[in-house]
Amino acid sequence: MRRLLLILLWSAVALTAAEPPAAPGVEIVPGESDAAWRPLFAALASQGSIWSTFTESRWFPFRNKPVVLKGEMRFSTTRGLSLDYREPEVRTVIADNQGLAMRDARGRTRDAPRDPRATGLVTALLPIMRFDLEALERTFALQGTRDGGAWRLEFVARDPGLARVLGTVVVSGEETTVRRLEFRHSPKERVEILIAGPRTGVTFTPEEERRYFR
Repeated sequence: MRRLLLILLWSAVALTAAEPPAAPGVEIVPGESDAAWRPLFAALASQGSIWSTFTESRWFPFRNKPVVLKGEMRFSTTRGLSLDYREPEVRTVIADNQGLAMRDARGRTRDAPRDPRATGLVTALLPIMRFDLEALERTFALQGTRDGGAWRLEFVARDPGLARVLGTVVVSGEETTVRRLEFRHSPKERVEILIAGPRTGVTFTPEEERRYFR
């Protein structure tokens, strides 16, 4: 269950750009220090639905090398997130307002177990994917830093139980392009997803909605 929870994300990445700032930055306080960040959040939120390919690396304490997975990502502003894994095995993970679901290579869909952690995770992550600053400020303690056009945001859930599931969520990018999203539990246990060739403002066909969402 925990592994399923950890593979959710939204990002749009350009792999050739400069590295984001390494420091976690300063606290973004609602109504005090968030004004400087509002234009960035608004620009990211206005990009609409997204399609991209992605490479996901998962680090575990018992492995010296990460597990690497590849696939296609679809984010719909109305239908939620769909991660269509193609390597090393075929499956689709869906996160939407109904919760979490897994679809196998034959098209069979099963819901994630009824677990408050899964419900809380989706509730927390959908605002991240949508860059909904007000919702994020209610759910997370935020830190941010900038270096020229590069920026980095860190999210730690205010709810201790959700914080244990998510760890620290790190989103980094440059200008209005998100480059990387990470779930960090420890230096030896984390998930990093890089997404390449993003297309924004996408309109999914009825067949794509049927196949990749629910």
